[in-house]
Amino acid sequence: MKTSLLMIRCIGLLSAAALASTMALAQQPTPVTSQASQAQLESIAAQLSAAEDHLKQSQQEIDHLRDQINALRGQLAAANAVPTTPPAEAAVTPASSPAPDARDQIAMMQSEIEQHEQIKVESASKYPLRLTGLLLFNTFSNHGAVDNFDQPTIAVPLAPDTPSTAFGASLRQTIIGVQAYGPHLAGASSYAEINMDFYGGLQYSNYGSTGGLAHMRTAVARLMWKNDTAEVGLVEPLISPLSPTSYASVAEPAMAWAGNLWTWAPQLRYEHRFDMSSRGNLSWEFGLWDPPAAGYTNADIYRVPSAGERSGQPAYESRIAFNRHEQNTFGQLQFGIGGYYSRQAYNGGRNGDSYAISGDWKFPVTHHFELSGEAYRGRALGGLGGGVYKNVVAGNDPLTGASTFRLLNDAGGWTQAKLRFTSVLEANGAFGLDNGFSRDFHSIIIPSTASAVQLRARNQMWSANLIYSPKTYLILSPEFRHIRTFNINSSSSSADIFTLSLGYRF
Repeated sequence: MKTSLLMIRCIGLLSAAALASTMALAQQPTPVTSQASQAQLESIAAQLSAAEDHLKQSQQEIDHLRDQINALRGQLAAANAVPTTPPAEAAVTPASSPAPDARDQIAMMQSEIEQHEQIKVESASKYPLRLTGLLLFNTFSNHGAVDNFDQPTIAVPLAPDTPSTAFGASLRQTIIGVQAYGPHLAGASSYAEINMDFYGGLQYSNYGSTGGLAHMRTAVARLMWKNDTAEVGLVEPLISPLSPTSYASVAEPAMAWAGNLWTWAPQLRYEHRFDMSSRGNLSWEFGLWDPPAAGYTNADIYRVPSAGERSGQPAYESRIAFNRHEQNTFGQLQFGIGGYYSRQAYNGGRNGDSYAISGDWKFPVTHHFELSGEAYRGRALGGLGGGVYKNVVAGNDPLTGASTFRLLNDAGGWTQAKLRFTSVLEANGAFGLDNGFSRDFHSIIIPSTASAVQLRARNQMWSANLIYSPKTYLILSPEFRHIRTFNINSSSSSADIFTLSLGYRF
């Protein structure tokens, strides 16, 4: 864009010079020779022709950037569930005295143009790509035993003669992403995005524990109309669109397995937004979801179907939400209610139903303070990220002694308070709980050989952090997190995690 502005300025200078030369010729008292006049006129004509070519090229670049900005605005409108302002309405405000919102939009578009000029990425198609990412360094000190050293979600019993404190650092939560803005199709703008991290496991090599394997994190492709969006991707459950703010927990969202139904899985979604003008907008979403297996990935070489996939049908989810931008407050007001259902098929011809009812909210109290959270009640939610890693509790029938299982009923959620002191400093405090119903554990006889995962009944977590971002691309965030995990026999384990995160966003 800077190049285009320079060209336009050069064109203006050339045009002014040509006009001055012409006026000078007209005002000369002494006539010049026809040969000299002809040569000067040809020179001016050549300059004007070159200026016209530069002007056409500049106009083409400006049109191309305008198309990209329209695509970005369409993406932003779909993400915030707010329809983009039609061009006819935008043209009502006089150009000589734009409204404050118009000024903000102009500043935003100019910023996007300058950013685009700085980060051009070449692709096989003519449509633009944008490289994004977060280089994230986490150093941490764990007090107590946990399931995963650099991304703990569960507290476990401390083994005898084992130190209770451990210190480490990791860059495995670093994220690399690519965004693509494609052509218009059937009146819709198209958009695609893929994000990867290095949390796909540890390398089998010398000192491999300090690095990580590349791992697909999320991916999405969508078509966006004014009031409708269709997408396919590897994303969070439709009924759980929010997560607490944390740079210590990025590979898995904050409060994962402690009230956050977060599991990213393949989905097909459709959303329709009902425009309510200044009162906000109401949206309805429907999705088909591939229910993954609950808990830790097993050691099988090949992928095997989960209980939900064995049923021969996808899981179904739907959500109704209300969104409105609140003036003079933190930002977006949001309330949502969702539902989920999945048929489960287990060995021996036994079937069951997994379901969930959820609610989510984001409530800006003032310009500096916001409350947000989610809550759910359901059954067999291990595939979604609930049930403390499991869908069922297995054991023996107390009457017959035969092997049996119970689908685990579950309830939980999380809530967060966000306080923004300035535009570069904020504080977040969150609490989360995932609670399996004890009646399901006590309805069967659990064998003494049951695994630690089978015995876990409740997991709770609370955290507090500060996020300081002196520049948009720099992040400094200390965080404290406390985890307490309960077994069905009333024993519990706890751990404290201190994390310092340093990030560079690009």
